[in-house]
Amino acid sequence: MSDLEKLVRRRMQEEYAKGSSAKEIANVVRDIFNGIDPSGRLPDAVAIKAATDHA
Repeated sequence: MSDLEKLVRRRMQEEYAKGSSAKEIANVVRDIFNGIDPSGRLPDAVAIKAATDHA
């Protein structure tokens, strides 16, 4: 499993544990993917987005 898959799964589980709705969880996942630089030049973008609290 890639680091990205682990990150997405962890964030989904965290949001589910907080009682977030499916829509809120989808927004968190979308935000993670929107923060990825497809050129691979900015690998920290995923970590930055993952650290953002969506409460």
